Amino acid sequence: KEQRMALFQASAELLKSYSKAHCQNRVIRKATAQAEAEEEQAYNDILCAIRLLINLGAKDFIDACKTSGDHSGVDSTQVTDMIFFGLQQILPLMTQGLLQFPTLCSQFFELVGFMMDTYPDKVCGLPFDLFNPLLQALLFGISHHDLNVAKASLHGLASIAREQLKSHVLQPILTHHAPDLLDQCLHRLFTDVIFKSIVMDRVELCGYALLPLAAANVPRLSVVLTQLCDATYQKDQR
Repeated sequence: KEQRMALFQASAELLKSYSKAHCQNRVIRKATAQAEAEEEQAYNDILCAIRLLINLGAKDFIDACKTSGDHSGVDSTQVTDMIFFGLQQILPLMTQGLLQFPTLCSQFFELVGFMMDTYPDKVCGLPFDLFNPLLQALLFGISHHDLNVAKASLHGLASIAREQLKSHVLQPILTHHAPDLLDQCLHRLFTDVIFKSIVMDRVELCGYALLPLAAANVPRLSVVLTQLCDATYQKDQR
C-alpha cells in the first residue's frame, strides 16, 4: 500500500507542478500537416499526463490496488480521487485549439468519459472556472467527426443533466455565473447536431442526451425551441 500511495502522491505533485508552470493562454495555429505534427509533439507532455490518468483508472490497476493479503490495499475511491485531482490540473491547459489534434482529442475525451461515468457529482461540483472549460469541450465534441469523441461528449452532457435532476448540483453556477447554461446546452445540441446531417450516425446518442437536458430545463425548453424556430424562419425569409 505504501508503494501505491507513493505513486499517487508523486503523480499528484508532478501534475500540480506542471499545471502551475504551464497554465497560461495557448494559441495554436495549424498551417500544414508538418506544422500540425510538430505542434502536437510540442504538447506531448499533456498527452503523457492524460495517459497517466487513464492508466491509473484502468480496471486491472484498480483491482490490483484493492488486492492485498494483509487487507492493506488501496481503496478504489482513492484511485478515482487521484484521477479527479489530475483532471483538475489538466483542465486549465486544454483549449479548443488543442482539441483539434486527433490523438490528444481522443485521449482527453476518453479520460472525461471515465470521470463522467465515475464521479458526475464531483465533476458538476467543480468551480465555475474549471467546470466551464470542461462543458465547452463537451459542446465542442458533440459535433465531432470522430464518433467516439461525440459519444463521450453526448454521454457527458447527459450525465451533467441527470446529476442536475437528481441533486440540483448546478444551482450555484446557474445562480451566480451562467443562468442560461442549460439553454446553451440545448441550443448547441439542436443547432450543431440534431439539425445537421451528422445526426444520422448519432441519433440514439442525441436522444440519450436530449431527454435529461429537456427534463432538467422544462420551464425554458419552449423558449429555446421558439428561438430556434424564429431563427429558422428569419433565415428562410432572407
